[in-house]
Amino acid sequence: MSFENRQRQPQLSVLLVAHNQATYLPETLASLRAQTIGPENLEIVLIDDASTDATGEQIDAFSKELSCVKTSHVPFQNVGKTRNAALALATAPYLMFVDGDDVLTPDACELLLKAAQENAAEMIVTPLLRFRGTPVLPPAKPAKFSATEVTALWEELLRHQRYMGHLIGCFFSRRLFETLRFPEMSCYEDIFIVPDLLKQSPRILVSDTPIYFYRQHDRNTSAALNNVKAESMLSMLAKLKEDVKNAYQQRLFEALCVKQCRITLDNVKDLSDGNQRSIKSFMEAISPRKFLLSPYVSVSNKRLFLQNNKELRRWG
Repeated sequence: MSFENRQRQPQLSVLLVAHNQATYLPETLASLRAQTIGPENLEIVLIDDASTDATGEQIDAFSKELSCVKTSHVPFQNVGKTRNAALALATAPYLMFVDGDDVLTPDACELLLKAAQENAAEMIVTPLLRFRGTPVLPPAKPAKFSATEVTALWEELLRHQRYMGHLIGCFFSRRLFETLRFPEMSCYEDIFIVPDLLKQSPRILVSDTPIYFYRQHDRNTSAALNNVKAESMLSMLAKLKEDVKNAYQQRLFEALCVKQCRITLDNVKDLSDGNQRSIKSFMEAISPRKFLLSPYVSVSNKRLFLQNNKELRRWG
């Protein structure tokens, strides 16, 4: 692992890790080049993780265009380890994570840095704007940021609708990562550490202003789910379970388990014995009476619960 260390004092480190994303990476890099914050305030860390396409060459070429770029090539083939490698290179007081197939609005970095500095925020959560093909920028409007309580954001994570536990497109004080590192997982490594981030964040902002475009394609996690990724998903659920505090959160967590187990059952062929045991354990821990009678659980999730249990009965 090597990189050129240029003497600068950036305000924001943008961390991008990529594996075989040459098809989309040029568009992502173009959106970083277009940031209005200015290269003097920005540090861009680009990590190529054992790509076999042109990803590495594209990253190296981009590093020659801007003096604010650091690059590294690693052999991990593991997104958790690769994100940790990017963290090790970051020097700015704030961090932002970007995937190599997504796109930022030109003012994304500037808006988030300004909001963090003006509000002494440790963490800023932004929505993901999903797209296929070419992203369409939303009409320009004033960015709005509001403070939120840790408990409220935690419950939004458990609902898994407006906030999915994503780190991409969000904004963090580097202080939060002084000792925290990603687990060595092939996916869901971001959601896995969210409870620890929330515990360390005294001031969190949320915004409804879309600044991050999340590209949907056939290589997204849920579209290419396998036993290894399913194991990571189930490990993530076990980690979230540790921080459930009351009956309301318990129902939200159980609904999330039901949905994620259904995703696994629908998308993974030849489910491993270990993953079957984990799913069975999650489902058996749910009280049918409390879950089915709960006003906090949607009708669709109750139907999924019954569908999952019917399938588990066939396992014997």
